[in-house]
Amino acid sequence: MIDDPAEALEILLEELKRQKAAGVRRISLSAESLAALKALGGSPASPLAAPAIAPSVKPTVAKSTVAMAAPLIPDAPVFTLAAGTKAERMQALRQRVEACAETKKHLTAAQRPLLGHGSLDAKVVFVGEAPSLEEMEAGQAFAGASGELLQKILAAAEISPADHYLAPVMVWRPEAPTQYGKRPPTARELAFNLPYLRAQIDVVAPRIVVALGAQAFEALHGRSPSITQARGQWFDLAGVPLLPTFHPNYLLHNPSPSAKRTVWEDFLLLMGKLGLPISEKQRGYYAAN
Repeated sequence: MIDDPAEALEILLEELKRQKAAGVRRISLSAESLAALKALGGSPASPLAAPAIAPSVKPTVAKSTVAMAAPLIPDAPVFTLAAGTKAERMQALRQRVEACAETKKHLTAAQRPLLGHGSLDAKVVFVGEAPSLEEMEAGQAFAGASGELLQKILAAAEISPADHYLAPVMVWRPEAPTQYGKRPPTARELAFNLPYLRAQIDVVAPRIVVALGAQAFEALHGRSPSITQARGQWFDLAGVPLLPTFHPNYLLHNPSPSAKRTVWEDFLLLMGKLGLPISEKQRGYYAAN
């Protein structure tokens, strides 16, 4: 039972958005469910009231009710890592995450929580999206095509493996409507996982954090401004410069020269902040002729 009406509405809205994305245009609700929706919204119950929540998903009165796919997520964990070497502290974090009761609920028997990987002495921590099924099965963030593209960008920027650490924004994959489906994490899922992400950043102690995509930027900074408005600008993350840019998946879906140039300009900012030499050839990548 969900006691907080705002949280219940958030879960409902996430489910309606998920169903809309899956192509659902009509759902079935019992009269009791419509009454419960009205009580949450604080207005008289009416079959016509529900479409105001999500106009493109229409309710019909029936005996079945909407199944909530987005699970109820508890408050974020509070903890402090003991002193030690970076390797010792990261291992302690991994043990804590693997013992987390909430995290275990979202893993199959063959899966382990997905922490980041890379150099613990990295100058830059790159934070990506919530894990995909491919990444969970591989046991590594940025597996697959997006990871291959990111490695090409890092090579072009001459940011060596010794200088970067790659982390997902969450340690588990948000449950999708189908086995191979995908959905973005809810605000509460991001909030629950944030301490685990921040702990990784604290252990590595990088000079810069790069948020790759909207999910990472929302977790580290907030929903506003949007990633489109924020990219290419510097923000503050507890004293560490934070640079948002698009996720490599953006380029996989939009491989135009202008999109590539947009992301590359952000990497030029990153290179400049790191004090890396930038050649004229590098400055001209994907520039309009």
